[in-house]
Formats: sequence, C-alpha cells, structure tokens
Amino acid sequence: MKLHKLKADLDALKNNQALFEESQFNARKEALNFIAVIDDLILTHGESQDLSKLQEQAQQLGDRILAFNDRLFQQLRAEILGGATGERLRTLLAPFTHYTPEDRGQPHYGYENLDGLIEGTLFPQPHSEPTLERIYGMVRYEPTPVSVILELFDQVQFSEDDVFYDLGSGLGKVVMLVHLLAGIPCVGVEFEPAYYDYAAQRAAELGLTGTKFTNADAREVDFSDGTVFFLFNPFGGEIFTTVFAKLEKEAQARQITICSYGACTPPLAELPWLQVADPGTVDEVCLAIFRSRPH
Repeated sequence: MKLHKLKADLDALKNNQALFEESQFNARKEALNFIAVIDDLILTHGESQDLSKLQEQAQQLGDRILAFNDRLFQQLRAEILGGATGERLRTLLAPFTHYTPEDRGQPHYGYENLDGLIEGTLFPQPHSEPTLERIYGMVRYEPTPVSVILELFDQVQFSEDDVFYDLGSGLGKVVMLVHLLAGIPCVGVEFEPAYYDYAAQRAAELGLTGTKFTNADAREVDFSDGTVFFLFNPFGGEIFTTVFAKLEKEAQARQITICSYGACTPPLAELPWLQVADPGTVDEVCLAIFRSRPH
C-alpha cells in the first residue's frame, strides 16, 4: 500500500477543475470509485493516522461531488416535472452527449456522460434486485445507452398514431425517454416483477401518464396496437422465435417497425419478412431499423 501515491492521486483530483464541469459525469464517477478504494483500504488494513487523514480528505471531495451531481439531477427532474419534453428536453441533454443527428448509423460504444445524468435523474438508487430465475433464453438486464435512444428518436420519426413497445424494458429507461421525446404512448414489457415495480413507480412519480408497464413474458403479450418495437438483447432461442412469429402475424395487418441494438440485430436481419433500412447497421454496436415488408 503506497500512501504517497494515493495522496498524489487524491491531490490531482482535488486540483482538477474539470471535475466540476457540469457535463463531466464520467470523470466524477471515476473519482468516486477512487474514493471507494481508499475506504476499502481502511477496512482491509485498519485505521492509521495517515490513512485516516487521507480518507477524511477523500470523503470531503466525495461529498462535494455527490452534492454537485445531486443539484444537476434536481434541476433536470424539475424541468421534466415542469413539462420539458421534445425539443426542449433534447436541448437540455445535448451538452452531455457526443451524439448528434448527423451521427445516425454510426456505432455506439458503451455509456457516456449523458447516461450518468439520466440514471441519477430518472432512476435514483437503490435499484431493485431481480427476484426470479431467468427462463432459458432470457438475458440479464443491461441498460440501453441513452445515445441509442436519441438515435432511435431521430431515425423513426414517430407520428401521433404510433404506439411504442420496449421488449425487456428493465427499469424503464427506453420507455420513459421515448415518451418524453416523442410524446406518444409507450409500453414496457418486463418479465422480472422487481424491475416492473420500480419502473411503474418511477413513471408515476414523474407524472408520465403516457407510459405503461406490463409484467409479463413477451410471448404472452398482445401486440395488436403496437407500431414500433425496440429490443436490446432481451432474449434468444425459442423465446426470440416465438415473439417474432407473433410480430410477423401483426405485420400482416399493418406495417411495423423493429429497432434493435446489440447481438439481437444479426438474427433479425435473417428474417425474410423484415427489411433493414441501412445494411451497414447490421452490427452489434449500431442501432438497426427494420420495417416489415408489404403483404
């Protein structure tokens, strides 16, 4: 354990003015992770005068960071509660993301500062822990990067007649943001009841009456009002086959749009009843937009 190295790193953080630039959520997250390392050292090695002093300084910095973040969360939450939607919301989010509409069709590599802002604003801790064992074919929960949701909004060009479904909606991020951006009815389908409960509670607290969450297996859901569907690796195998057989039947009555991100995209490209808008997006790191072929 090299205290002098920890102290030098902590001093560098304390002197880093960029740490308190509003958009730098990832830098602040890394700083909080570093502070947690110092806390862990106390538990591992016990207290000493030098280590306790270092921990006290680290805690003071951590408290500043948490208070700074919380102010930003409260500001955006107040905007949403006050009715910030559509272009107003898009303007508020723009400083926190590298994505612009001109980037459509390009890869999305993981999470950025905007994800930290949205998580703290819409999905504060503690998050619900899963209570059910996943059925074979179901994939563990992983949140969709917000940049993917912004591109989805740009690509689809929603109309007031659309009804949006997120298959495997988790804590509700995609459902809530699409509703806030597009102003259309949005439905989340989630198998895990703890995630469903959390999402429904958060939507109610934010007054998002145009959102609905269904605690169900996607194979058993009625999709007859849906026009746009999104999935980020919620399931594979027999579940994938059954759900998309249901959606193919829906597509015989009307055109539907399927939006996908992740490993679920290549299998969708093989379905003969779907046509991808841009063949270059058939990739796990791109948002792919498929539309059903005319019948």
